[in-house]
Amino acid sequence: MIANGQHKNSNLEKTEEMKASESIPEPAPFEKFNWLIHLQHVRGETEACKQLIKKELERCHGKNEFALYKEGIILREEGKLQEALESFQKCLKLNPDNPDNFKEMGKCLYEMRRFRLSLEALMEAEKVSKCPDWKIYYHLGQCLMKLGEVGKAKEYAQKAVKLGKHEICYALLIKILVAEGDIRSAVAVSNSAVESCPDSVQMLTESGLLYLKVGQSQHAFERLSSALALEPTYTRALLGVGCITQKHEEYDVALSKYKIAIHHDPDSVGLWNNIGMCFYSKQKYIAAISCLKRALWVSPLNWKTLFNLGLAHLATSQPASAFNFICAAVNLRPDVADCFAVLASCLMELKDAENAVRALHRALELAPDDPVYVINTAVCCEAAGFDDEALDMLRRLKELAENGVVCTQEVMDLATRLSAKLDEKKQTDQQDDSGGQEAPQAQGTSDSDRNVMLSGEFPTGAVTERELEADEV
Repeated sequence: MIANGQHKNSNLEKTEEMKASESIPEPAPFEKFNWLIHLQHVRGETEACKQLIKKELERCHGKNEFALYKEGIILREEGKLQEALESFQKCLKLNPDNPDNFKEMGKCLYEMRRFRLSLEALMEAEKVSKCPDWKIYYHLGQCLMKLGEVGKAKEYAQKAVKLGKHEICYALLIKILVAEGDIRSAVAVSNSAVESCPDSVQMLTESGLLYLKVGQSQHAFERLSSALALEPTYTRALLGVGCITQKHEEYDVALSKYKIAIHHDPDSVGLWNNIGMCFYSKQKYIAAISCLKRALWVSPLNWKTLFNLGLAHLATSQPASAFNFICAAVNLRPDVADCFAVLASCLMELKDAENAVRALHRALELAPDDPVYVINTAVCCEAAGFDDEALDMLRRLKELAENGVVCTQEVMDLATRLSAKLDEKKQTDQQDDSGGQEAPQAQGTSDSDRNVMLSGEFPTGAVTERELEADEV
């Protein structure tokens, strides 16, 4: 009887506890609908996701970290960077030990071009993170690149590549190496990227363009063809293949590639420039000028477009217009010898030999071992009446040839004719001084010599390759 009574009392106590627990409802957890928020976001149901986030934040009085985090992601995707930054700051207050909050703040600040603050946020993310994160290293490399600290950016990019081996990490490291001028290392990295990401159109194209920069056209063509096999309308790959065929003077084939690419990227400076130079090489100068002016409309401060427009106007006997375009190119890039050489050609056409000589002297300062510039300077000096300086230039050309510098037959023939002309003028001057019969004065530089000077300076392929580099940047 006593045992039965004790058992009955314990049952009563359990019943009372159950009634008490039923009278106090258990609060719903904050994470109740997190799965649904994530699902709607990845499905692209943005409006429904935003409404659900709003309800959840009202229910949780703004304490749901995941909802705030997703709100910040959506706002950043919509371009509302300041509002997204505020959402991530709220997340940070709720959980200051979460590196993802610092990381997303850093990405927002980077897109707002506040690179120093972005760097600080990402450094905090690196400190808080319990294990190495390739994404943090990648974004740190981006920020440091923007701040001009290329050495540190390279270190973080290498860490990101080792950890992640992702396409964007390889792309960043290649960009840094190209900025340093280390093209060989960039080619090696691009080869590693192709091995890690064999189906990446971007990496195949990047590798092909780098091979093109180092002059390995066959490898470049293979990589670019592989990229086009995966995506036949990829603009940069079409541009690279077109540049290779254009360099081999297959202008119609190059134009067919550019025609496909221009439909998908009508605002590409490199495409319009290369199309213009194809027409220039086919001596269709009006079409060339039209295409180059379209490129100039897209990018008014592209010095290479201005340079090519100067060449096209020179070819159509418009030296004044060519002079304007080349002057603009010189002002943008005073460190390029070609700009001064073409400027000298414009001035020679405008009958200003003295200033042409000055322009060529500047070109020689930038490229002292170029025989074309040396012979052009000699021609200009003779036309301006500086015969002694012209003879010095001819002696300089002879020294270059003796030292193994390659001089084309065209340059040597012009040097021979100019030397003979200078000797004739010297003999005439001696006869005048001795009171002998006056001989006919030697004429200045003939039109044929001047045409040789203009045509021998700038191979079309070289101009086209420079345009390709402009499009990459």
